[in-house]
Amino acid sequence: MSDTLESHLVHERRNRPQGPSPVDLVSVQSQLAYGYAGNSASVPVLRRLDVRVAEVPTTLLSNTPFYPTLRGRVLPDDWLADLLRGLDERGVTARAPWLASGYFGSVANGRAFADWLERNHAAGTAPRYLLDPVIGDMHTGPYVEPGLEQVFIERLLPLAWMVTPNAFELERLSGRPSHDQADALRSSRELLARGPQWVLAHSVAGQGADELVTLLVGHGGTWRLASPRLDVDVAGTGDVLTALMLAFMLRGEAPQRAAERALAGVHAALESTLAHGYEELDVQAAPAAALAEGPARFPAVAL
Repeated sequence: MSDTLESHLVHERRNRPQGPSPVDLVSVQSQLAYGYAGNSASVPVLRRLDVRVAEVPTTLLSNTPFYPTLRGRVLPDDWLADLLRGLDERGVTARAPWLASGYFGSVANGRAFADWLERNHAAGTAPRYLLDPVIGDMHTGPYVEPGLEQVFIERLLPLAWMVTPNAFELERLSGRPSHDQADALRSSRELLARGPQWVLAHSVAGQGADELVTLLVGHGGTWRLASPRLDVDVAGTGDVLTALMLAFMLRGEAPQRAAERALAGVHAALESTLAHGYEELDVQAAPAAALAEGPARFPAVAL
């Protein structure tokens, strides 16, 4: 922001309390005017679960890229860096317990984020970090700029406490096949050796064409969650899965129980999307299903 514009905007308010506003999570992802992906998918879910979110956009787009037109733009990297700097100036970075990143939109934005995170790690002010390494999917291939994968591998993965790739992204990060369960387990353990405490690998092929597997792999244990494959392809499922994981870990749930709740929520959102014939994921259906008590709909089975 220019000094001229800043001096025009900054003003004082009378009788404004000076106590800092609480923030549970800083979420750095894409933002849409219509539809559900990135922050536009995760933030509604998080706020329904009483999570206080500071949302930082990496893109401002009209919609997901599955339509005949796409408007808006990827934010310039200096804009993203400026927004993150503003969080530092308000003390948000130092007091928020969690940080999550998703779709960056450009290699330059990935590098700007990595610069910021590395500085905060060096200063001891970095929140616990969940990396959703958005790269692509099995049926689409990569849909990010070449070079962003190296930012994930070389700079962000070593700083992450948890990483949440789909099977395609797990393959790209590990450099080994990750389509089925046995391969995905080996690849997840490869990522653990590079820094994270946990890997949540989702959209892994199950024992038949109608089953999907989610694997939670940590240094102290491994769990498998199986769910039916639904005949629907919409954006935002990984973003909602990550959001629900964060919400329930913030509540003190163990990662395996958070994974059970998260998978139940995503599956309910997909079922509602199909039932209503929506062209976008019904994210509003996820929180209630994730909160349901009783036996887990998709139990985490220790391996």
